[in-house]
Amino acid sequence: WRVLAGPPSLESCSRDVYAPGLALTPAAALRIACAAAEACAHLHARGILHGDLYGHNILWDGTDGAAVVSDFGAASTLPAGPAGAALRRIEMRAWGLLLGELLTLADIGAGPWRDLERACTGPDIAARPDFSDLLALLPAATTGAGRDD
Repeated sequence: WRVLAGPPSLESCSRDVYAPGLALTPAAALRIACAAAEACAHLHARGILHGDLYGHNILWDGTDGAAVVSDFGAASTLPAGPAGAALRRIEMRAWGLLLGELLTLADIGAGPWRDLERACTGPDIAARPDFSDLLALLPAATTGAGRDD
């Protein structure tokens, strides 16, 4: 198991730094994305916000895309009501950015996964899906995308 990416650098500012030449198969990229979404759904259902969902906090097997979310140093309890809902949607944006990076590493262009990325990172926070909703969308997004689990 290894860290998926390095933390942001001065050059990348707010984006993780992936190893030069790292290429993922579509199946591996989507498996990593799904594992991160499942972890966040699990945490949110228990009132916990990860708070730092990026490639540098994901461990993966280095081949098939088996992955776990790590580093809970920025985790916190989700407040009830609108504040908690907003924080969950902010974490959804982080997942959407991660998804975009994974899709790029797997050379996945236009299609349902890119549509999902846009839905998760859109400027209207309230329009972003919740992780529990996202899990229901993932099987539909995988159609024809090479997910193999």
